[in-house]
Amino acid sequence: MDKPILVIFVDAYPFEDSESLATKLSANTYKKVTPGVGYSINVKAEIFGKLKPDDVGYFCEWIYNKEKNFKWMTPLIVKLLTAIGSISNFMNRVIHKIVRMIINEPIYAIPFDVLPYLKNAGATAYEYAFEMPTFLSELNFVRVLYSDIGVNDEKVFRRAKDIVKRDKPKKLFVSTAELDGIMHYYGKGSKEYKKQIQLIDSNIIELVEAFKISHGGEADYFIFSDHGMAAVDEGVAFDIRKILGDPGKNTYFYFIDATFFRVWLNNKKLKTKLINAFNEVKQGHILDNTEREFYGLKNSEHGDIIFLLDEGKMFSPSFFGSIICKAMHGYDPALESQQGTLISNIITSDIDCVKASDIYDLVTQCSKAS
Repeated sequence: MDKPILVIFVDAYPFEDSESLATKLSANTYKKVTPGVGYSINVKAEIFGKLKPDDVGYFCEWIYNKEKNFKWMTPLIVKLLTAIGSISNFMNRVIHKIVRMIINEPIYAIPFDVLPYLKNAGATAYEYAFEMPTFLSELNFVRVLYSDIGVNDEKVFRRAKDIVKRDKPKKLFVSTAELDGIMHYYGKGSKEYKKQIQLIDSNIIELVEAFKISHGGEADYFIFSDHGMAAVDEGVAFDIRKILGDPGKNTYFYFIDATFFRVWLNNKKLKTKLINAFNEVKQGHILDNTEREFYGLKNSEHGDIIFLLDEGKMFSPSFFGSIICKAMHGYDPALESQQGTLISNIITSDIDCVKASDIYDLVTQCSKAS
């Protein structure tokens, strides 16, 4: 039997604010989802494919590439681009925008002397271009993706409802992302946030009802998110260049995310000096071997040293700019603020919280039920 299943992914929908939706749907399951480590690109790999960073081969959106990625960026060109960017913040934004258009990559504020040895991790786990198996590819889900439509939840839900009425697909997946940006920019609990929650909830209820009408009592649904968010109360600056000098093939490379600072050491003699400097930063810690094994970050390709900030802290400046968001994710996954949500009409176990990777099992097992 080709069991009808509707899967709705709402990026950044916090557990604590999804109870009303679960109640209105009379859901049999309403649980916390503990995300995997890192940001959405990795959490999605765990949700849709049970793939930790060591399995999928990347950690975070940009990763270190030992072989030069953008070969046209010669030392002379890098020096020129850097000089132009150093004129002013405005010129730095302009020259980064020009280079972004040239290479067709979202390079944000990545320094030009680091950029040639970085590469974008690529497609997220629910996109068709993702090369590893997921429950979406294994079960042949029709997909309505915000990346195809735009970061506009109303348009995404409208498209999904049209497809349900017109095509009546047995397996439908819908992804939205607007809430994530609203929380970053306006903050959790803002009027913009509350308005978006209302829009999401009303559209989900309509979509679930339309799917049930199309397929009757045998239809099942899963609504879930990848993480929650915490309010940001402090920016943290860490100038690695003052400590280790300029990056390079014979020294080190690095990447500053919002909450992670990753360093690849080409000169291992720098390690002690860097660890001592990180230990002076009281708003976070270096992930130890036990943590890295637990998170699936054992491979040194993810960084010889990975520093994680405490809840509510954010690197500023980072490779995404100097702006401090109102809310952020990517902290310790066990924190209450980081918990996503799972809502479904099927009855799951009695435990109050599931791991991100458990969602893969729940959906695949549901597809086998008669």
